[in-house]
Amino acid sequence: MAKTKPVLPLLEAGPVPLAQLRAAAKKQLVDIVDSKRGKKALILDPAISGSLQQLDSGLSELFTEHGIVKLLYLERTRLDDTTYNSSEPRLSDIRPIIYIARATLENAQLIAWQIKNSRVASSSSSRYVQTGWWLIKHQHQASAYLTAAVTGAVESAAMHVMPHSAIRSASANLPSCPPVQLLLCRSAAASGAANVHEYSVFWVPRHSIAVQKVLEEEGVYGDVQQGEFCLDVIPLDDDVLSLELSCAYRDCVLDGDTAPLFYTACALLKLQEVYGLIPRLQGKGPAAAAVKDITIKLRKESPLPAAAAATCRIHRAIILDRDIDVITPLITQITFEGLIDEITGIRHGSVSYTPSKREGGGGGAPGRPATVFLNSSDPFYKEFRDLPYYITSQRLQQYARDARKEYTELGSKDLSELKTFVKGLPKLLLLDRLSDLAVPVAEVVKEQSFHDRLKTEQDILEGYDVEEAVQYVQGLMWRGADLLVVLRLLCLISGACGGLPKKHADSLRNEFLAAYGHQHLLTLNHLERAGLLRPQSPNIRNTFPSIRKALKLLVPDDGSELHSAPADISHLYKGYAPLSIRLVEHALQGGWGQIAEALSYLPGAQFDSLQVLDPSGQVVDKPFKPAPGTAGAAGSEAETVLLVMLGGITFTEVGNHPYNASCSACCYVRFCELDCYGWCGVTSVVPSM
Repeated sequence: MAKTKPVLPLLEAGPVPLAQLRAAAKKQLVDIVDSKRGKKALILDPAISGSLQQLDSGLSELFTEHGIVKLLYLERTRLDDTTYNSSEPRLSDIRPIIYIARATLENAQLIAWQIKNSRVASSSSSRYVQTGWWLIKHQHQASAYLTAAVTGAVESAAMHVMPHSAIRSASANLPSCPPVQLLLCRSAAASGAANVHEYSVFWVPRHSIAVQKVLEEEGVYGDVQQGEFCLDVIPLDDDVLSLELSCAYRDCVLDGDTAPLFYTACALLKLQEVYGLIPRLQGKGPAAAAVKDITIKLRKESPLPAAAAATCRIHRAIILDRDIDVITPLITQITFEGLIDEITGIRHGSVSYTPSKREGGGGGAPGRPATVFLNSSDPFYKEFRDLPYYITSQRLQQYARDARKEYTELGSKDLSELKTFVKGLPKLLLLDRLSDLAVPVAEVVKEQSFHDRLKTEQDILEGYDVEEAVQYVQGLMWRGADLLVVLRLLCLISGACGGLPKKHADSLRNEFLAAYGHQHLLTLNHLERAGLLRPQSPNIRNTFPSIRKALKLLVPDDGSELHSAPADISHLYKGYAPLSIRLVEHALQGGWGQIAEALSYLPGAQFDSLQVLDPSGQVVDKPFKPAPGTAGAAGSEAETVLLVMLGGITFTEVGNHPYNASCSACCYVRFCELDCYGWCGVTSVVPSM
């Protein structure tokens, strides 16, 4: 079978059309590339390369059409290094060099380092090049000098035709053969002019004072033309948006950097400029309150256009802070999409996999790793992505049996039936690819250790014997289990039990360092500072049991949903309902007034405000007050709700919309700040070792 070409979603089937966001970002990218004429080189920050792929599946061809002859990735490599110049054309032959990178201190230092080293390499031959330019400009005097050099009267002849400084330069640098001498100087001067690069840096999503300061301190500020590439909101699917800030949780919680909150507020303002004013803002958590305040401040500084202020495509925005629910990202996902992320890893809406020989046989070598976009453009993936894996595997097997049966009956089909079969071949290719994605998941799910881990997680959530959970984690460390698996379980015990048991805290710490190395002492310290890992203390109350009871986070799983439509989100976690989704359900059904006590146990304040137009046409803010007897319930008309998760979201949480939509008659757009959908509470805090 031939390979299937990666396909991006059309972005027209969601509650609001998102195609214009992608088109605007693509146009800005093309304008950046076209800002320099002729052949040019593009150096990309690897952190944004996946986001750019979401703008156009044929990105390499797009760059080639607009004059990019060299596409490289930013790394600590000199511009004249063989790594960057292993193929033609060489960077020395290209004058404009365009950088597109996130506005971080590391990227600014790296770009400055490359420019400074390129400058040093050019200046090493400056004396020789300067002499070459003098000889080209004064060819008659140079000819006289060269003639005198042949007769051995170099010093006396040069005194008459060359300045004293040029004599010293020429005598030190010029070869002994006069005719070759002039040619080499001419060539050196020409190559010296070609080696002068024009540097342009476009910061994503905006520049910052910090990166400007770095360039100034490194002495390259005047050598760089700077601009912005406002690549903030990335559509990943018909109803999923992302800011692709993989370290936002770490930046805010651990480093105290609130830049991600500002970027989120700017994105919310941008969405209101495109789709109209969002009348109602709800939220919970300190970061959520900060985003709301920044959004209102930006709106007052730059008022919405009159048309946007009078339009309403999105009726409500619910902003939630990841800090109010750090438990959910620590639990193993069991949906098909969630397990692909847990085992293979989904980055920027795509995943790498190894095609089978059937798929690779049509073109290219079989078994070569490939990358595929995971979105609703694939009808099978759209059907399977949010289902528990055991249901997905059953349906995949049934589809495979049906396809095999239809193939064996080809000999008895007439011409019209054969045409119908041929038209359905593309779907068979998609089914074949989906089966390849399921292979590594199936290998992990069939292991007993996977089910033991699920059972341990459920016991921790239900508050059963913590001693048994501690012994299980110790066994994993002794067997050398994956580092992140152990950390997630330790953080889960800490979050659900009010901290690690005091008598085991020190021993668990020592055993962890002995098993994985003392370099991870900093890892444990970071988790403690972020509040994800701490010992139990009599001064700190464990509020999770009260929250669990008030919001009904645990629902008995009797297995009846296996052959019937599930009625609760807890079905996707084998009996656990994510706290974040429970808050969304209460916000849409009856408001948060009924769960005020449970909300008091969560960090930060909650808010519920309106953005309305006054008689003069200006947008004003006022608190939301439900009509008597409604208790804040949603109206009878369907709403388009924007769910904003600050600090990351799991794929299982993204896939909750069938349950909420069925119980509240609302359409959904889910706005996700981060792309670290799984493990967002741990992997964004654990430093790179």
